[in-house]
Formats: sequence, structure tokens, C-alpha cells
Amino acid sequence: MGAIRTALVDAIAAALPVAVVYFAGWAYLSSYLAEFGIDATQVEVPFSTVLVYAFRPLSYIWPQACLLGLVIALAVAISFRETPSWIKGSGFGVCSVIIYCLLFAIRDAANEEAKALAQKVWTNAKSMTEVVVNPPASVDPAYEDYVYCRDSDRLRQVIGLPNRMFLFCRSEAEPQKRGALFLLNDAGAILYVANRTRNPSDVPQPKK
Repeated sequence: MGAIRTALVDAIAAALPVAVVYFAGWAYLSSYLAEFGIDATQVEVPFSTVLVYAFRPLSYIWPQACLLGLVIALAVAISFRETPSWIKGSGFGVCSVIIYCLLFAIRDAANEEAKALAQKVWTNAKSMTEVVVNPPASVDPAYEDYVYCRDSDRLRQVIGLPNRMFLFCRSEAEPQKRGALFLLNDAGAILYVANRTRNPSDVPQPKK
């Protein structure tokens, strides 16, 4: 029984770092996409891409502090295998509390970073890669809107995925509040365009 418990603890200790990094990347990515009304569950994101996005929220001090505490707690639990059961139970409780705090710290950091990057899109501060969009065979209002937006330098890339690309065009009348979201497939065709209205709490207020 002791060997099984030891193997279980080792397996958790080995899988936990990857799970935490993946959660951080997914929390950041889903928060960022939500800023433009995109449901992250409907988007196919490669595993490696999610891990890359984890760097932003994990660079904050509170997630790092929680991770350090978790590593120390796990190291103590693994190193001292012959300690009394009540100490092991206390260690498990400490690890659970640290993980709980870690998840909330990552969520808050991910939301903050996501809003900061979304703000760059809303202000045209985010870089825009050259996108090749194939003109439709017949008249298409969505394509005409895309061309007009591109030529007026109001188009910015939200995210590019292996088979999808999301582009965002700010409104001419209310660039900080409204815009249009274009979805392109890997063939360069516009699948749909949808109007988006920004959350009033996210709109920067003029300084008094």
C-alpha cells in the first residue's frame, strides 16, 4: 500500500507542473479571446501554443510565489517518506491550499494580461501581419468591408491559428467602443463577420 501511495505522489508531482502551465496558458488565451466575443472552446489551439501563452500570466509575482511554495511543499513531502501520517496529511492540506491560491492568482494575472493585449488591438498598437484574402466570385459585402477597413488602417490581427485567423476592425465613429470581427479560413476566405461592442468598463476614460 505504501508503494502505491508513493508512486501516486510521484506521478502527481511529475504531472502537476505541466497541468499548471497549461492552465495558465488556457486562462490567458480564453480571457483574451473573450475580449472579442470569441468562445475559446470553439477554437482548436495546438497544445504547444497554449504552453507558450502561459509565460505572460506566470511572469507575475503572485503566481511565482505560489509556485515556489508548492515546489517546496512537494519536495518536503517526497523527501521525507517515513514521516508520521499526521504530518503527511498536513502537508497534503498545505499543498491543496497553495494550489487553490495558485489557480486564482493565475486567473487574475491572465485576465490582466489579456486586457492589456486586447487594448493594443483596440488602439491599433498591435502589429498586423500581411493577410492574403481571396476575393469572392460574386459581390460580398463582408469582403468589401474588409477591403475598406484594411485600406483605412483599422484592421489588426487578434490571433492566427493553423486553420483559422481572427481579424478585428475598429469602428470609424467609435474606435474605442465598437468594431467588426472577421473570421478567415486557411484558404483565405472570409467565413463570417460579426459586430462587437466593448464592455464599458474596459473603455479607457479620458483623464480629467
